[in-house]
Amino acid sequence: MEEIKQLIAITKKLKEKYIHFNKNFSLDGKLVGDIGEVLAAEKYGLRLLEENAVVYDAEEIATGRMVQIKSSFKSNSYFPFGEDRIPDYFLSIVIDENGEIEELYNGPGRYVYDEYILKNNLKPYKNHYYTLSKGELSKLNDKVPTREKIQKV
Repeated sequence: MEEIKQLIAITKKLKEKYIHFNKNFSLDGKLVGDIGEVLAAEKYGLRLLEENAVVYDAEEIATGRMVQIKSSFKSNSYFPFGEDRIPDYFLSIVIDENGEIEELYNGPGRYVYDEYILKNNLKPYKNHYYTLSKGELSKLNDKVPTREKIQKV
């Protein structure tokens, strides 16, 4: 029971520390996403949008480009299902045990959709999202020109 109290206390501290990002760090399944979003915002110079924005999580401060961020502690990532939900820019990251992030994919969302999902005839999970492997995202990421990536600050 003490560990649960500590976990709740940690999420409260995270909320206080990152109050300017307006994230809840709730333990209802959004915790990984909230952590990933604030880490990405700090590393890539992003302004996070309000909770539950439909397609986008952030705006690149330097350019105004709209970005969807997906984060995980695993070796895969999710990509939204539906033509109307393909983000202009897609940033997929893995968070390691030290709290550092590894970029899996950083670039136009259309490229992931056209060059991987459509070409491989991927099937979505319950018409909600596609599951993409770390290896495939990394291969796609290597093909994205630097000028089309969200730049680190």
